[in-house]
Amino acid sequence: MTSCRLRPILLLVVTSGLAPLFGVPGALAQGGVDGVGPPPIVDDQPIGEAPPPSEIQPITDVVPFWGETLRDRGVDLPLPFGFGVTYTYINQNTEVFDVQIQGRPIGVTIPDSKTSSHTVIFRGDVWVLPVLNVYGLFGYTGGKTEPKIQLPDGTSIGSTVKYSRALYGGGATLAGGYKAFFLTLDANYTTGALQADKGQIGDRDLYSITFTPRAGANFSSGVLGEGAVWIGGMYMDFAQEIRDSVRLADINPRLPILVGQDELNYSVRIKAKNPWNLLLGGTWLLNKRWSLALELGGVFDRFQVTTAAMFRF
Repeated sequence: MTSCRLRPILLLVVTSGLAPLFGVPGALAQGGVDGVGPPPIVDDQPIGEAPPPSEIQPITDVVPFWGETLRDRGVDLPLPFGFGVTYTYINQNTEVFDVQIQGRPIGVTIPDSKTSSHTVIFRGDVWVLPVLNVYGLFGYTGGKTEPKIQLPDGTSIGSTVKYSRALYGGGATLAGGYKAFFLTLDANYTTGALQADKGQIGDRDLYSITFTPRAGANFSSGVLGEGAVWIGGMYMDFAQEIRDSVRLADINPRLPILVGQDELNYSVRIKAKNPWNLLLGGTWLLNKRWSLALELGGVFDRFQVTTAAMFRF
């Protein structure tokens, strides 16, 4: 009789206490353009009409190291410092699995869950080497998801969960090109505590790692400015296990008496449905100081849109 009574209680705990976790992956995805365009180009010859020489000079020749020597040899280097803002929208499928309460697996099925997020990031960067850019970033992300738990009888239980996250981190970009073509390899790490409807999730801050290769070509319209287009991919990895506890009295005052304890500890594992997605993007340089960028991404289980504005000096 006791086990029969505990089964719906545990299902209730799973539904009420674990639902915010479905929002985690959407908040972790930090896609975005490198924000350092254009990369250093050897023997710069963009497709189209040759642009007029720029009179804008870097604020210092101290960085990048050996930059002054390369400029004297005709290598077109970007200005060494930059500040920018990036906005990213992501909608993706995620997998949540291995739900356990106090180390015991629970007999429920968790279908793929759609999550969406809006992220604004501010970043500052510097070219420390002609081919290496390093940057720091901080920002805010928020979104929602509609988690569902499939019970053994086929019944689905779920609700809309809203979440938010302040984040900070850093990364590096290797970049270079020849004539009209270029290649960039970007990697970054971010962390920060996730807040949901019921408070912070997990007992430690969450993290995410992205790796993004891109290859493209530069073009020029002459006096109207220069631009670039590229194709690439993005890989995302994030914290795969989250642990926390649920105060049973917060759900129902009778639960501590029925279960025989005040709270239940639980854990789940989460991952992206597909860690890789395709990227297509482009940027327009009004001059060597100002640039705008747009990037679209997604195949099958993820769709994202990123816009960025960058100022260099």
